[in-house]
Amino acid sequence: MRRLRLSGVKTSEKGKPVKAVIDTNVLVSGLFAESGAVAELRELWYDGRFELVTSEEILSELFRVFHKPTIQNHFKPAEDDIREYIETIRGKAVITADLYQTDRIRKDPTDNKFLACALEAKAEYVVSGDKHLRNLKHFHGVKIVDVKTFVEKVRKAQA
Repeated sequence: MRRLRLSGVKTSEKGKPVKAVIDTNVLVSGLFAESGAVAELRELWYDGRFELVTSEEILSELFRVFHKPTIQNHFKPAEDDIREYIETIRGKAVITADLYQTDRIRKDPTDNKFLACALEAKAEYVVSGDKHLRNLKHFHGVKIVDVKTFVEKVRKAQA
């Protein structure tokens, strides 16, 4: 597992860094958002206000999603911007080794990778806009929340 500790990462009540797994669609939106909750989430992460946790499987999916025709046609991201964003994530995030698996979500099994990543890293949150994930609300102690809720929690923890 590759790990880079950011200075200034805030801690939870128990003194451990607040860790969050962010789903692929939110990560994709993070590259393009100029305002709103997703842009604020990106800035909170860039500022070291929480630890982003991801996995090789999630990063592979992120790369594939950036190259989907719908993303390419709508946002027209430059290849250099995509690579720089993914390398920034690689450099600042905790990257798990994809050792865990789960089959909790049956309607969209591809979402299980976010739960497995959170369990492996002992993350406190999965942040997602996906209803298959959010409908769970929690999974083995991991809270599953939307972007706005997570941003509010991080802001309150900083107050």
